[in-house]
Amino acid sequence: REGRLAVGPQSVRAHPGPVCYRKGGQLATTDANLLLGRIRPEHFPRIFGPDEDQPLDVEGTRAAFEAMLSGEVHPFYEATSPAGAPPRRMSVEQLAHGFLEVANEAMCRPIREMTQMRGHDAAAHVLASFGGAGGQHACAVARSLGMTRVYVHRHASILSAVGIALADVVVEKQEAAALTLGEPGAAERVSVRHAALAAAVEEQLAAQGF
Repeated sequence: REGRLAVGPQSVRAHPGPVCYRKGGQLATTDANLLLGRIRPEHFPRIFGPDEDQPLDVEGTRAAFEAMLSGEVHPFYEATSPAGAPPRRMSVEQLAHGFLEVANEAMCRPIREMTQMRGHDAAAHVLASFGGAGGQHACAVARSLGMTRVYVHRHASILSAVGIALADVVVEKQEAAALTLGEPGAAERVSVRHAALAAAVEEQLAAQGF
């Protein structure tokens, strides 16, 4: 965007997902990690593509990075280079590494807001890594924050799934009540609306199997 790499904070999600998922997705940090060899396709099942029977698409990922270079990055450098100076050039590997640097900084920012911006030294803490890709970024994030220790739980990659399975299922409903406290009949009207809301959330939970 205007000559700057933009990564996140929105996820490309599982569908269509990154380019390497073979579903017509867009470039993401997963693609950058794949291109740089931090993800090994042979260690992943062949579950990608329209028929979910293909491996991760290394060639398609490289082609997408090359298209970004030729269609966006290099034209921007050519248009903004000082007169007489050769425009900057970069390789697809440098572009992918730039993706990761931006992504890592995006991860560092909220940690700084929770620590340094509140007077706490992030370097005095241990970084907890979680998520399927957490281990690919944890060391770089810790280095940027001055941390010297990273904790990676053995179930870190499935933390979100475990959390969903253990979390309480909650349905919340509310509505405005333009009533005057002490007004005759106000309490009864509130009770009626409360009962209706309670019935609605119970019905919604029942529809989900609870």
